[in-house]
Amino acid sequence: MTAPKTPRLLNLDILRLVSALMVLTFHYGFRMRISGEGGGIGFPELAPFAMWFDTGLLIFFAISGYVITLSAEGRTAYDFAAGRFARLWPTFIVCATITAVVLAVWHVPTLDPPTVRQWLAHVVIISRGLGQPFLDGAYWTIAYEIIFYGWVFLLIATGLFERGWRVVVLAWLAISIVNEAFIGSGAIQKLLITEYSGYFAFGLALYKVRQHASLSSLCVLAAAVCWAIATPFLTEPDFIATYGLSRSAVGLALIGPLALAAVAVCATAPSMRISPALAIGLGGLTYPLYLLHQNMGYAVFARFGTDQNRWLVALVLVAALLFVAWVIARTIEPPARRAIIRAAGHLRDGLGRLRQRTA
Repeated sequence: MTAPKTPRLLNLDILRLVSALMVLTFHYGFRMRISGEGGGIGFPELAPFAMWFDTGLLIFFAISGYVITLSAEGRTAYDFAAGRFARLWPTFIVCATITAVVLAVWHVPTLDPPTVRQWLAHVVIISRGLGQPFLDGAYWTIAYEIIFYGWVFLLIATGLFERGWRVVVLAWLAISIVNEAFIGSGAIQKLLITEYSGYFAFGLALYKVRQHASLSSLCVLAAAVCWAIATPFLTEPDFIATYGLSRSAVGLALIGPLALAAVAVCATAPSMRISPALAIGLGGLTYPLYLLHQNMGYAVFARFGTDQNRWLVALVLVAALLFVAWVIARTIEPPARRAIIRAAGHLRDGLGRLRQRTA
């Protein structure tokens, strides 16, 4: 099975890595000390800035909306699903296994040690579906990504991805607003990603507008922008409940537009003057780095960190995480992806022959 070639967006590759580093800084520079997950180690001097770096998640979701729409163009639903599975699953399993081993050896103060059952449940990625907690706190965003992929799969399968996307996106945004403002259903919130739908929708609509600009498409894009800007205010109560402090309304009003602007500029501006191989390589670090950094990082700080050596530990830790991410991205993910794509192609061809024989 050969997937259609899609152009590389080198600017977005770099932005993806920057976003992952922003989230890493949020966890180490802000969350870790408040939550106690690093054994009392933290970086209070970074906290006033790092507390805003969860904006990296908003950038991630908007990039995903854009890139997934790009990668879905011209593909069948089967090919899209196979491509997404090949992209996510092998690296996820490797990173979840590394995380389980590290957490079993070096304990995170606020977490129970991982179990074999918990590790095995991650074979489906969304382990909570099997009643097991995530091995890493960052995995909840991967669950949202998979839900988004599932909806794109259904849109492709029904033919709505091309001809009916405007109506679908507007309906999605409308349901999101109604649920967040009036209904408050947790099931709807998770199934339709209603808190963050504006960012996914923005990326999707931005790509569609770039392909074929029209008044109706621009209206959909504007609706997504408006809902995305509201998102930080929607999620702030959870932030206050978790961390015991509130952030300024001015800052909350700015982070949404800044996240959207970063994605729009990187998606539409000419590629920066950088070697394509280097940009792609840096972008390839993003997924394994994101999967590995949070609870493993807390475990390292809790085991080795002191007030005197915390900066050295942070430097060595981030360098080690980048190296492991590079090894996974270069030596494990590409052959695993190719093998899964080949297997999916053989399965598709075999099913096609079977249908011909039984027709």
